Amino acid sequence: WFAGQGRNGRKGLRSFSVSGRVKKPGVHLAPAGISVRELIDEYCGGMQAGHAFYGYLPGGASGGILPASLGDIPLDFDTLQPYGCFIGSAAVIILSDHDRATDAARNMMHFFEHESCGQCTPCRVGTAKMNTLMEAPVWDTDLVEELSQTMVDASICGLGQAAPNPVRCVIKYFPDEIK
Repeated sequence: WFAGQGRNGRKGLRSFSVSGRVKKPGVHLAPAGISVRELIDEYCGGMQAGHAFYGYLPGGASGGILPASLGDIPLDFDTLQPYGCFIGSAAVIILSDHDRATDAARNMMHFFEHESCGQCTPCRVGTAKMNTLMEAPVWDTDLVEELSQTMVDASICGLGQAAPNPVRCVIKYFPDEIK
């Protein structure tokens, strides 16, 4: 029975913790391989009144940010990697046209700075420096990318390695918000 569940070649069920601008946030048991658009429509009651689907974080704070135009990608481990994202624990956050991806990325980077244990310089200093760079009305994308790569390559743990994901996604998928 379990293997008979799933979509897009995936098998089984998965718990998705959905928050954000949907009518019914919460933990939803849905077919593995479901897309975020299907998850919103079939399990979350659609978007809140007056809100249009704008973007989503498929794997929580460090899983990256994707635009609504990529809302038909199956939510799974291997399907999101080509887009610079990951599913993680499936903590899906839905953004609407009332939100900005840059605001979400700034909020997450402040969180990562606060949560850094401070043991390694790339994470401790990198998250603080990234916050400063992200406060500029126009981002220095070359410098942001250089810092991102340094954090990915040299941070000791996953926090510092994944912290740049939302920032990189904003540059790639929401460039109008930073120019």
